[in-house]
Amino acid sequence: MNKSNRFWFGLTLGALGGILIAQKASQSPRMPNVKIWQRILSEKRGPIEAAIFMARVQRRYAELKTRRPIFEQAAFNAHVVGNILPGLALYEILREDGLDIKAALDEIDQLFEAWFTQYPPPNMRVNQLMKYTPQNFAVFQRLMRFVMDKFFPAPGWQFDEVIANEHTYAFNMQHCFYLDILNHYNAPELTPVFCKLDDILMAAMPESIQWGRTQTIGMGAEYCNFRWDFVPAATE
Repeated sequence: MNKSNRFWFGLTLGALGGILIAQKASQSPRMPNVKIWQRILSEKRGPIEAAIFMARVQRRYAELKTRRPIFEQAAFNAHVVGNILPGLALYEILREDGLDIKAALDEIDQLFEAWFTQYPPPNMRVNQLMKYTPQNFAVFQRLMRFVMDKFFPAPGWQFDEVIANEHTYAFNMQHCFYLDILNHYNAPELTPVFCKLDDILMAAMPESIQWGRTQTIGMGAEYCNFRWDFVPAATE
């Protein structure tokens, strides 16, 4: 294994380790990221109001968790418990407090952007590390296939590769598990909040790997057009 591939292999293990840590954290009765969200909200609401608000969100999360659908696939359960239900609990409490749909979604967008930029989760840190990796786009494609296969499996997510060469990797996502679950909770309008997190994540990638998705199912399109283009720096 050459130096470049060893680096990418280590990066893959890092990504796997980060996601496994997130899965383990999702098994805790405490809502994932509650401390981070409270810290961010303290800057806007003050420490006392933020603590009281997040205690309500935590209680709602616990209620949702006890009634959640439980799947045979561990990846599905990790997404529900670790990502979808925390966002849903937050959304429901904001709506209880009188915010309309748009205002509540805007509030969550702002909180999530602050979360990912100020306190990067493991997958964000992996993307940031890619700036220092050997620029091997073929290995990047293998890494993406690995991640999709292990952590976004069928039938929750269904997609078809449309381009896979030395310059572009692209696939069309035909089915989204997040939209399915949020439809179950009568909150499909929350799906775009999670779509936007992909944009924040991909902004952390090196400039040579350019993110090109322009539409998602969650935002009303027929499919999500995931795309990355490799644009190596020009050599003098």
